[in-house]
Amino acid sequence: MNKFLAALLSCALLTAGGCASQPSMPDWVNGTPKKYQAEQYLIGRGQAATPEEAKDRARADLAKIFEVSVAVDSEDIQTYSQKSDAKTVDKKAAGDYSAQASRRIVTRTDQIIQGIQIVEGWQDPATKAQHALAVLPRLQAGTGLRQEIDRLDAATRKYLEQARASSDILVKIGAANQALEAQIERAAYQKSLRIVDPTGRGAESEWNTAQLNADLTDLLKRVRVAPRMAPGAPEGLSTMVSGALAAAGFLIETGEKPDYILHAKLPLEDLGMQQGWYWQRGVLEVTLTEVATSRVRGNKRWDIKVSAQQQETARQRALDQAGTILRKELRATLAGFPAP
Repeated sequence: MNKFLAALLSCALLTAGGCASQPSMPDWVNGTPKKYQAEQYLIGRGQAATPEEAKDRARADLAKIFEVSVAVDSEDIQTYSQKSDAKTVDKKAAGDYSAQASRRIVTRTDQIIQGIQIVEGWQDPATKAQHALAVLPRLQAGTGLRQEIDRLDAATRKYLEQARASSDILVKIGAANQALEAQIERAAYQKSLRIVDPTGRGAESEWNTAQLNADLTDLLKRVRVAPRMAPGAPEGLSTMVSGALAAAGFLIETGEKPDYILHAKLPLEDLGMQQGWYWQRGVLEVTLTEVATSRVRGNKRWDIKVSAQQQETARQRALDQAGTILRKELRATLAGFPAP
């Protein structure tokens, strides 16, 4: 009997030892990790067949929080540019600005995501699936976002001071536009900061974007510009220039008292057929002259080169490309001309 009990006891101890050696499931696999509280960390979980893939999925799970924010921010910037164009308050090369601002936001988000750490891993003994836990300290991520916001606020303040101090209307417009752009970009960072900030507040701006937009619109309406085409300009160029001026928010002066005259020309050169395509080359050029002083405020040139299988189509494409350039860049070009 004693031998039997001893054997039974030994078996029980071995069984218990075997159970003890099996790792228990960490709390973070299906729940909130006690070690990484939500007030201090953002977390992501990953599951895969290998440890490395599980880690990658955990990072991606956490990064999704910011990817959604970046997508919304980029869409907001695009929408703002389109809305501005429709209301004749075109952004600085609307498409270009949208791309640049979105690129900066993506870059900053990438920098934040680089701070993600894989802190724990676990393999399910039954399924052999690998699990990983990724964390991002809220304080670390928030510091980077607040630095960007502080930079944009400082830039806004500087631009608004320039706008108030200058007596030159074009300088005022350029500075006011840059202030508005800075705050549009800032709003994107604020959205990400609200995700990181445990309170969800982030850092509210002291400026109202809608008011900055309205102030810029008022400045643009004070400028009367008369478009003038060079002799021999392609048919349709005059309409494109006038349309771009109106879309930019300037008043088109058809009378005898404009503030500025915008001279435009687009000489086109037919390069003939090359490898089955007709080519057109030209230079779109605009020059802004201040009427009161007869001073040239600035000059800008854009190279144009297009092709098509039909000669007339190639010429029309050259004109269309000029129209696209004017719509995107004319206001930024005029506002960027230096003070006399």
